[in-house]
Amino acid sequence: MKRKKESPAKGLGQQVLRKDNHSGRIYSTVRALFLQGYKLTAKQINALTGSNDARKIISDLRREGWNIVDLRLPNGCKLYWLAEDVRQGELFAEVVESNSMAV
Repeated sequence: MKRKKESPAKGLGQQVLRKDNHSGRIYSTVRALFLQGYKLTAKQINALTGSNDARKIISDLRREGWNIVDLRLPNGCKLYWLAEDVRQGELFAEVVESNSMAV
């Protein structure tokens, strides 16, 4: 019976770097950029994160429920940004309206 070859890294005590260890940082960077209000193309996101997964990350964020809007630019690129949440009301507008009804 043939034995499988063991990994050369096995037993060296070194952690093998995988792509998924690095992707958590990339996802958090893209989330932070969108939350800060940036409008970016996939090319810009790839340049900022040092990866090539911008469109996949945007797709994953949309599946998580993020309302990311895109607009095709004249040069063919898409501009991505996080749409404002219209469910969030103005805090002080609600207080003013309730005070005017009490008078």
